[in-house]
Amino acid sequence: MGSLGELVAAIATVVTLIYLAVQLRQNTKAMRSSTFQQISAQMGQNAETIVTNPELADLLVKGLNGKDDLTPGERVRLQGLFVMSMRRIEAVYVQRRLGSIDADLAEGFEKSLLPLLLTPEGAQWWKTAKSTFHAAFVDHVTVRLESGELSAQLPSIAIGKHQ
Repeated sequence: MGSLGELVAAIATVVTLIYLAVQLRQNTKAMRSSTFQQISAQMGQNAETIVTNPELADLLVKGLNGKDDLTPGERVRLQGLFVMSMRRIEAVYVQRRLGSIDADLAEGFEKSLLPLLLTPEGAQWWKTAKSTFHAAFVDHVTVRLESGELSAQLPSIAIGKHQ
C-alpha cells in the first residue's frame, strides 16, 4: 500500500508540474501580448500627437528639413517630441532586454523613430540629450545609427517628401 501511495503521489506531482508549465507558458504569452499592445498604443500616441496638431506637424517638417530658423519655442516643442519618441524607444529596448518583446517586433518600433536622430535637428538634440538616457540604451542607439542601416529611411511619422 505504501508503494502504491508513493506512485500516486509521484504521478500527481508530475501532473501538477505539467499543469504549472502550461499555465506559465500561457501567462508568458499573455504578458508578451500585453507588452506589445501597450508599446504599440504608446507609439501610436506619437503619431496621434502630430496628426491632431497641425502646428506640430508643420514644425516637424520644418525641423526635419534642417531649417535653422526655428524660434526658441519651436525648438523646445520639437525637442519635446524627440524626448517623447526616444523615451518610448528606450522602453522598447528595456522590454526587449527583459524578453517581454521579440527582437523583430522591437526592430519595427526602432525603425519607425530612430531615424529622427539622423535629421539635423535630431542629431543635434541627441548629442546633448543622450546623457539623460540609460548608458546601455545610448550604446545600442549609437550602434544602430552608425551601422548605416537607418540612413536611407525617414521616421515613420515623416514618410514622404518634405518641402
